[in-house]
Amino acid sequence: MYEPPADLPEAALAAGLRAHYGLAVEATTLLPLGQDTAARVYRVRTSAAAYFLKARRGTADVAGLAVPRYLHDHGIAEVVAPLPTARGALWADVAGHALALYPFVAGSTGMAHGMAPAQWRAYGALLRRVHAAPVAPALAAVLRRDAFVPAGAALVRELDARIDGRISTDPVARELAPLWRGRRDTIRRLADRAEALGRRVAERPPGNVLCHGDIHTNNVLLDADGALRVVDWDDTLLAPKERDLLFVVGGGLNRALVGPREEAAALRGYGPTALDQGALAYYRCARALSDLGEYGAQALGPSDLGEPRRRAAIDRFLTLFQPGRLVESALASDDAAP
Repeated sequence: MYEPPADLPEAALAAGLRAHYGLAVEATTLLPLGQDTAARVYRVRTSAAAYFLKARRGTADVAGLAVPRYLHDHGIAEVVAPLPTARGALWADVAGHALALYPFVAGSTGMAHGMAPAQWRAYGALLRRVHAAPVAPALAAVLRRDAFVPAGAALVRELDARIDGRISTDPVARELAPLWRGRRDTIRRLADRAEALGRRVAERPPGNVLCHGDIHTNNVLLDADGALRVVDWDDTLLAPKERDLLFVVGGGLNRALVGPREEAAALRGYGPTALDQGALAYYRCARALSDLGEYGAQALGPSDLGEPRRRAAIDRFLTLFQPGRLVESALASDDAAP
């Protein structure tokens, strides 16, 4: 399903890692992980250690590298941070890709393995520490601030128009079209409501803190001792705390995985806090839109993603509408929002 980029062969990877990190690479293994179509991830093995490598086509995500390095260096050891190059940079430019190297954490994700109450409490406590972290001016300069405009709305409206236009003979695009049309009213309702909620939150925004931005349990690794490690800071930003608490309050992204017991444990770890229900409703609708747009765009093209991955995107699109999943939760929070 995940194919290596044609413009970054293994030999170029190994040469780049030797030149920038001083590693004598023995093997690289492409891992079937992540939704970013511009990036690929690998397990890199040397005679001494294993590493996790992310190769992103184009420029580096500066904030997504600087924030975990900053938090780790300021005592939050659970944050998996990029390793510096020989020159002290957080990434290396190789063949038109930004390479970021990390320690390899052996274990499984919280989503795949499940998390015990003590781990949910640790998750909440970790979130509180991230949100309480002071943001140095140099870090603030590279961080975006939430403007409460759902980025997924524009993409969803574009895809909606494409579905109404002439569909090519591409079999994956033709498979998605009727599935999208059958759910069009719901999709448009989410887009309209997310934009309306965003405008309302922007009028009286809660205070900003440093947020991970995508801290569902698939981005939480459990090491061999059951300790938590947090990865994938690509969506990090300055935003209200509800941006992160979305993933545990009210069922998160999947009520089958995050129920009342898990929510209660996480909030005990987080500590007393008042939640802005309007912000939670906004973030839930915005996340639903973002996922709908992402999976729709993958299914419609480009075709160089490969047919298996594009068909998997259709499956994920349909999953969003299942009971207890994100669209239902977004609609429920929509109805309950002030």
